[in-house]
Amino acid sequence: MPTVFVVEDNVFQREMMLQYIEEVIKERGYGFQLDREIWQPRDVLKALENISIPNIYFLDIDLQLDQNGIDLGRELRSVDLTGYIIFVTSHADKIKEVIDQYISPFAYIVKSVSDSDAIKDDIAEVLAKIKEKENIAHQHNTFRLELPSGIVDLPLKDIIYFETVPRSKKTELRVLNGKYTINKYLKTIKESLADTAGFISFKSYIINLENVVSVNKEEGFILFKDNHTLYVGQRIITKFYEAFTAYRS
Repeated sequence: MPTVFVVEDNVFQREMMLQYIEEVIKERGYGFQLDREIWQPRDVLKALENISIPNIYFLDIDLQLDQNGIDLGRELRSVDLTGYIIFVTSHADKIKEVIDQYISPFAYIVKSVSDSDAIKDDIAEVLAKIKEKENIAHQHNTFRLELPSGIVDLPLKDIIYFETVPRSKKTELRVLNGKYTINKYLKTIKESLADTAGFISFKSYIINLENVVSVNKEEGFILFKDNHTLYVGQRIITKFYEAFTAYRS
């Protein structure tokens, strides 16, 4: 789930925003992570080097720091293309200035000193819309795995490959942190992933190209991000190498 950053140089305003965001997250059971410590523009940008995206950014337009909110928003957009940027301002007329910058903010919140309840309501509405979008995105970016212990939605990005288990209707699924045995034919899984970018299918395999590190054509094996190797043989390796090269070009 996304991390929430609040970039506001007014201590009182920042604490108020943090409190309201924290209350909404707890009241509604959202899985967002609120970062209370990082609020300087350069620190937010630095933090993005070590966490996944997209994230949520509440930015004061009128920052009196090394960057104003608009400049930071522009830089954040170049790093987090699908991030949720929410501009916060005391002056509604500033919104036109943001529109002209092609930053594509998710929302605007106009601060009202005399009506703090309105600010919390606006925050709640924004976070609800983000949660709805994230839920939709999650449904399209996961593979549903039915296990004896329950249902697990695995992120597609964690999948390395699927492989037919010989002489059975089962399929082995290898992910970055382990493996599972699925009681489904590989053909059924192929159909469910038919329109999913980055996956390539063969008779006995479905391979996630995103998690491939290298291809050894001479010996016929593929090296993945978890250092696991898969031997597919000379017949498949040539076709796979061509597909992998085209995908990465």
